[in-house]
Amino acid sequence: MYSATLSRLAIACVLSGLLGSVAVAAPAAAEAERVRTLEQQLARSLQLIDQLAARVAALEDAARKPAPAASAATAAASSPAAATAATLDEQARSIATLQESVNQIAAGLGRNANDTGVPVHGFIDVGAGWSSAGDPIRQRGFTAGSLDLYLTPQIGSRVKSLIELVVEFDEGNTGSIDMERVQIGYTFSDALTLWGGRFHTPFGLWNTSFHHGANLQTSISRPKLVDFEDRGGLIPVHSIGIWANGSVPLHTGKFSYDAYLANGPSIRGRELNLNSFTDDNGSKMIGGNLGYQGAGAFTGLTVGVHAFATNVGTYDNGSALRSTTRLRSAGAYFGYDASDWEAIGEYYRFSNTDAGDAARRSSNAGFIQVGRSFGALTPFVRYERASLDPRDNYFRSLLSGRSYRHVAAGASYALDANSSLKFELRSSREAAVTQLDEAGVLVDVPGTTYRRALFQYSIAF
Repeated sequence: MYSATLSRLAIACVLSGLLGSVAVAAPAAAEAERVRTLEQQLARSLQLIDQLAARVAALEDAARKPAPAASAATAAASSPAAATAATLDEQARSIATLQESVNQIAAGLGRNANDTGVPVHGFIDVGAGWSSAGDPIRQRGFTAGSLDLYLTPQIGSRVKSLIELVVEFDEGNTGSIDMERVQIGYTFSDALTLWGGRFHTPFGLWNTSFHHGANLQTSISRPKLVDFEDRGGLIPVHSIGIWANGSVPLHTGKFSYDAYLANGPSIRGRELNLNSFTDDNGSKMIGGNLGYQGAGAFTGLTVGVHAFATNVGTYDNGSALRSTTRLRSAGAYFGYDASDWEAIGEYYRFSNTDAGDAARRSSNAGFIQVGRSFGALTPFVRYERASLDPRDNYFRSLLSGRSYRHVAAGASYALDANSSLKFELRSSREAAVTQLDEAGVLVDVPGTTYRRALFQYSIAF
């Protein structure tokens, strides 16, 4: 009876394993063929279990029948009870083997049930541009635009990631492939997600709302202050390090925060270098962003403050350190997106100290853009201004590091939810300045005034 009980328990374990495997099986549609094969294996296993159960029952009946009289030696060798016990042991081992097989099938059905795979999304844009002779980046024709691919693999409900690759051409007609973002995160709760890798620096609102996909933003161009580093941006819009963010609900809206620790940038070739492989000095960039997103009567409103600090080394063509600037910035921002209106504004104040003379120099920059939707058509206007101290080694080491004023106006027309046509006119004035060239020599750069006309067709997929 012990063997019979063992058999019942084994069968129960097998059936429990089968029920568990069915319960956890949640394969994705893309794995339908694999699932059908595994289900066929399960069906065959069920048939085998039924056969084994019938066999065990027959053996138990045989064990209950009285054995015929025989000699002690013969009885010991040929007793139906002994034979039945041996057979039951063999069947128990078969059931255990079957249980292991079923467990493997169940594991196959349940494997990656929470894995959404690797969804691929992206943006494509093409366009044309014309600018007057004073434009530092002269435009006189069509442009291939860019191809922006981003992947969002997510494993389970807490582990997430984002990878963004951009293929584009620069003003020298040279094509390039840049890994703009590669970040892996773990969500502990709504109040905390911890990221690591290369991410968009969370200051202000524009840089966290609009990435490299042209179809995301109403305008064609980004404000110069928060433009990408390889396009003349003045501050590091990308960072390599760790970043924590989250939100906490309030009575009306929610409170959000960002905090990050990253490699500080350097200046090489008169543009910001993010030090993607390793930092060039022991100083890290540290920063934060505190914001409020409204609800109820404040729906659509976002306001906040931000700050960051780091030491930035400037290098000449021979990779020799020329100067170090203690970069400090703080500011505020607002956004509004409701009732067919959209508005965004940001302000940055800089208080930089050069390590050579210990002098502190102040600068400031900001922009505001306002748009109004009329069905599919959204016209907009943007004003940008920067007043940069020409003696600040940080700004005068950058190719675009001089005071400016830009006014842009245009419109975006949504052909559908994922594509749009855009037109933009821009008038610019940049101040005369004395700058440091690649060799560290001071050169006079005259002021300039120019205009641009831009056209763009962008899609998202």
